Amino acid sequence: MQSKESPTALKFLQIPEEAKRDKILNAAMKEFRYGYKKASTDAIVRDAGISKGLLFFYFGTKQGIYEFLLNYTTNLMRSDYFEMLNLAHRDILEGFWQMSLLKRDICYRYPYIYDFINAAIIYKADIPATEIAQNLLSQQNAVLSELYAACDTSLFRPDIDSQKTFNLIYWAIDAFFGDIDSKIDDKWNDENYEIFLKELREYLDICKRCFYKN
Repeated sequence: MQSKESPTALKFLQIPEEAKRDKILNAAMKEFRYGYKKASTDAIVRDAGISKGLLFFYFGTKQGIYEFLLNYTTNLMRSDYFEMLNLAHRDILEGFWQMSLLKRDICYRYPYIYDFINAAIIYKADIPATEIAQNLLSQQNAVLSELYAACDTSLFRPDIDSQKTFNLIYWAIDAFFGDIDSKIDDKWNDENYEIFLKELREYLDICKRCFYKN
């Protein structure tokens, strides 16, 4: 999907200070994570440390900001997540390990990106542009289907359904992300990243003991 940003929004992408761009993007994602209607542009400019005039210079309207974020996050997820995945993992735990590292690298830079995307899907009646987020969800489901198709299900215990085993592992890792985010309050640094890696590997090892053949 090609971006449809306005000329002034494209100027925003040309701001030379990456940290300044990310501060504005993170402030907007944080505010929109509870849906479009509840979001306040006053909160965005306060968190970003910019004037409301500058925010609207780049994006025009509140909806303009929201649609820009949808396009931006969709393109980011495609380039830094979906296209980076190796979908040929035979051992699905190693596939989930790779997925988790890529996901965390994105969250390291944009702590609220998944909250924002999930909110766009949940509150899809807010504005029509949320079909972009719905397409993102469809792409994620397609990736999971490809991972399952490639994985060696003979590694799983024979007394439990392989698709359900796959789903349980995926749900466990997804819940792990939510838990660790709440523990660190979205404050990612090198120390917290090491904690994340250690705990993730421990959970994957537990999954292996529970669901794999001895």
